[in-house]
Amino acid sequence: MVPVSLRSSHAGVRTARAPHESAPGADPGPARPVPRETERRTGPPAQQDVVPIDGDLGPLGRRMIVVIPLLLLVVSWGVAWAAGTGWLEQDAVLWALVPTFALLMLRGALEVLVRRRGRGGSLMSLLYALHLVLVLWATTLNPLTCIYAFVGYLDADRYLRGRLGPAAVVVLTALLCALGQVGGLVVALAVPQFYASLAVINLMIAGAMTLLTGERERVLEQREKAARELDRVNRENARLQAQLMDGARRSGVAEERARLSREIHDTVAQGLVGVIRQLEAVREDIDPSSRERVARAEEAARDSLLEARRAVEALGPHQLHDADVVDALADLVARWAHSHRVVATFDADDAPRQGRNGDVLVRILQEALSNIARHALARTVEVSVAGVGDEWLLQIRDDGTGFDPATVVRGHGLGNMAERARRAGGRLGVDSAAGRGCAISAWIPR
Repeated sequence: MVPVSLRSSHAGVRTARAPHESAPGADPGPARPVPRETERRTGPPAQQDVVPIDGDLGPLGRRMIVVIPLLLLVVSWGVAWAAGTGWLEQDAVLWALVPTFALLMLRGALEVLVRRRGRGGSLMSLLYALHLVLVLWATTLNPLTCIYAFVGYLDADRYLRGRLGPAAVVVLTALLCALGQVGGLVVALAVPQFYASLAVINLMIAGAMTLLTGERERVLEQREKAARELDRVNRENARLQAQLMDGARRSGVAEERARLSREIHDTVAQGLVGVIRQLEAVREDIDPSSRERVARAEEAARDSLLEARRAVEALGPHQLHDADVVDALADLVARWAHSHRVVATFDADDAPRQGRNGDVLVRILQEALSNIARHALARTVEVSVAGVGDEWLLQIRDDGTGFDPATVVRGHGLGNMAERARRAGGRLGVDSAAGRGCAISAWIPR
């Protein structure tokens, strides 16, 4: 019996997580858009990144929402002045120019502030409170200022944050509009029932508008959520399709390797066996001078048969479906040691039982053992596999003749191993010197 030591007790086994598995968000999923109610800021206030205001409007809409309030303010005073002395006091309308002009200036300051710092904040709240005071003053002098006061419904969410601030602006805007609609402060005090009725109607209209706006925003949010979910599902489908295509490719490669293995075994190997048998049969019936040439031919045929059998073994399938990676590697080492009568040890105490790229480890180990059998003249071989972080670490050491990696001409063996490791996203290391054996290390992602 050939001495083979297989140490794979797995006493220290730890389970690793493949890089593509999330700890999902994973899924990561697609980047979430910032809601209108939120401005993301980083760094000190002077260097804040402010989400653009009116980002859901087009260029024309962004211009109109700035220009229209100014036009309404000018129109409200111009119409009052054009009405003459019919029912408005000209002196009061003239004095109304003071708060009207102040509102124009304040409106510009609000636009600059909201674009630089975004909505909300103590300064914005203070300036808008001053804005409401000026609207009250202007409406007291010129009731037609209620034409402009209507923009408060739009300003509530544009300049202020939260729930309380915008709600207070909506209520005060309704009261200011009612004040202008009844004809000013004098009429409101003279006929409070009329003013109260108009105020209630304005509040009901404002409430209905607020509900409709909230419903519209909820629908938009649901659509955005559905779009994000659809994008996530599409990404997942693409990932699964890539896995399916990769599995189909691997299956096709495995089937083709199995076919080639059978063909070599059934044709080349069997043909060489027949040639050897014929040479053995004729060796005794020929003269001594020809017998030496027949012996050399027989030796060449046996070497070719050995290479053919090695090719059959290398091409043969090593299924990992019914056994884990470690068991497949241990079985490969045991069969190789028995076939080549070499002492081989296998250490997998620190190896995880499962992980991806197991077939890459099997193929690299096959190629390394084949190289040892052909070139190294080794007496002992040590194979170990372990989990290091998110990688497999496969090491194959022998006490054979060794070589100088800087001067040796690399054949297909080392090149194939390095290429397999590279394609899997890993790397291959070779440490050898003449007369000191060889050590091959392969780091392969799990």
